[in-house]
Amino acid sequence: MYGKHMNDICNRDLSECKDKLVQAIKRIQHEVDESREAESETYIDSVELEGQFDSLEREIRAEFGNLHRFLDEEECKDLERLKREQGRALKRLKERENDIYQQRKDLEKAVAVLNSKLAEEESSKMLKISGQICPAARGGQ
Repeated sequence: MYGKHMNDICNRDLSECKDKLVQAIKRIQHEVDESREAESETYIDSVELEGQFDSLEREIRAEFGNLHRFLDEEECKDLERLKREQGRALKRLKERENDIYQQRKDLEKAVAVLNSKLAEEESSKMLKISGQICPAARGGQ
């Protein structure tokens, strides 16, 4: 009887241990299932996040591409304006150079005319003076 009683106790203890083990396995399985679900959700979140970052990167590249095009266009416009202004400034300077050249030529002519008149007057004065000094030089008197 003692053996049978021991068998019953062991069977009962074994049954209780088995039940506890089954309960523990169920809890662990539940945690494994939750872990799989969390892993799946995390993977989905990472794919979505990667997509968002890719989208932001495309937007940034597009925006900077637009800015580069805009700046290139502005650079071309500014360079064209600069060339036009340079052309106008060079034309004004060339016209001024021509005006100065013409003024110099006119002044040189004026100086030549004045020198010629001065030479005539001096020549005339010399003749008058020489006529007073030497009456014979004035017509043989």
